[in-house]
Amino acid sequence: MKILCVYSVTSYSLKKELYCPADIPFGISFIATMLKKAGHDVRLAVVTPLADLNRMFKKILCDFDPGLICLTSVSSQMPMIRKVGKIIKENSPDIFVVLGGVHATLNPDETVALDFLDAICIGEGESAVCELASQLQEGKKPSGIKNLWIKDRVNGLVEKNSLHPFEEDLDELPFIDREMWEPYISQKEDMIYTVLAGRGCPNRCTFCSNHALSQITSGRYVRFRSPENIVEEIRQLLERDPMVSTVFLETETLGANLRYTYDLLGHLERFQAGLKRPLKFGTNLALNPRIRNNRKLLEAFRRANLNFFRIGLESGSEEIRNKVLRRPKYKNQDLIEFCRMAREYDIKYTVNILIGLPGESKKDFQETVRVTRLCRPTYGVSVCIFYPYPGTSLYNLCVEQNLLDARHGKSPSERTTSYLNLPEFTSWQIKMEYIFFYYKVFRGYEPMSKIMTKTLRYAVDAFPVFKQAISRGFHFAASMARK
Repeated sequence: MKILCVYSVTSYSLKKELYCPADIPFGISFIATMLKKAGHDVRLAVVTPLADLNRMFKKILCDFDPGLICLTSVSSQMPMIRKVGKIIKENSPDIFVVLGGVHATLNPDETVALDFLDAICIGEGESAVCELASQLQEGKKPSGIKNLWIKDRVNGLVEKNSLHPFEEDLDELPFIDREMWEPYISQKEDMIYTVLAGRGCPNRCTFCSNHALSQITSGRYVRFRSPENIVEEIRQLLERDPMVSTVFLETETLGANLRYTYDLLGHLERFQAGLKRPLKFGTNLALNPRIRNNRKLLEAFRRANLNFFRIGLESGSEEIRNKVLRRPKYKNQDLIEFCRMAREYDIKYTVNILIGLPGESKKDFQETVRVTRLCRPTYGVSVCIFYPYPGTSLYNLCVEQNLLDARHGKSPSERTTSYLNLPEFTSWQIKMEYIFFYYKVFRGYEPMSKIMTKTLRYAVDAFPVFKQAISRGFHFAASMARK
């Protein structure tokens, strides 16, 4: 069966749709890979804000003529996905269209009502979509597929099937097909590759979807692939591309289960011993009492050559962090000290920051600046303007307090624009703090030329119209050069 998988990118690129291999999304990749293994003819389409969607999909529908189209979306991607769905149904109304992803999972009733959809997938979709494709290929009317809500085209009634428990054994998942993404990637040399290490998060942060996703079905939510399975995928990745130098172990926090963490790091250390050129590894961490002051963990990182990690401060206001975000319990000084220890072991780290949170004042954010500066990030900062995702606890709080402005849900600009009306922190002040955050944190630590370059990039990101114009200019120049 011919199947089209569609992935949307909300940012404006200067070259191709994805910057590097680390941008390959896992969800739709696992589904596409399993469909291919089941014998289906699977193609990929990546759409961006600059894409001529009408021309793009008319050509795909004419040339490829798929019988099933798989869409995926978080909330900020929905404006573009709605456009794609409308075009598909206007040109090929008989094609079966299914949408999965976090937005559909946490907002199923609203999503299944969209007129271009025949079904939505709630939760993990690998088995469900493969069963859907099988039934369609056999000429059956899809029915009885767990994790799918299926809409009757005649009367509009929705068959709401029960959900599978969370997939217990992640080793059953295939290694994703990376070749299908090659045409969409700009930079491949000396870039970071990602390998899935686990799914789920033990924390219940209100701004993140994990606390809501963990409640949708039964079974263990926090799961990890076996160290042997991860090492085997890395081995195959090196066989495919011997120039791979860095692998990011993608999981919400590698510190969720320290017994597992030490086992994995031991396997990576032994794997490194057999390589002529050692790999570098990175991962995500969330500070908690087991990790705080944990030199054993940092020593294990060094032995495995895991030489960088991302860690969340989010807010320097301990009150906001504890009462609004419900982050794991730690003091600002705990994170400052852990970062100091990481520098001692020559392990680099990025500090994650959120701006414009419910209840936050400009004074609160200055504490975020102060604490981040004391953390001395050695691998940069990841600073984002808070985006309220429907289905999360913090989104519900924003609705209850009437903080959302009219633009929320209508614009693809995510994490670079504030959609809240905060009484003590205006949207313009938030934007300015976003632009100048790097300067405030790194002045005196880094060369001014680097700081100004980073600040300029944040300024461009903060104003999507400028970024769109720059992106269009680059693409136009590239097309003229090709001619």
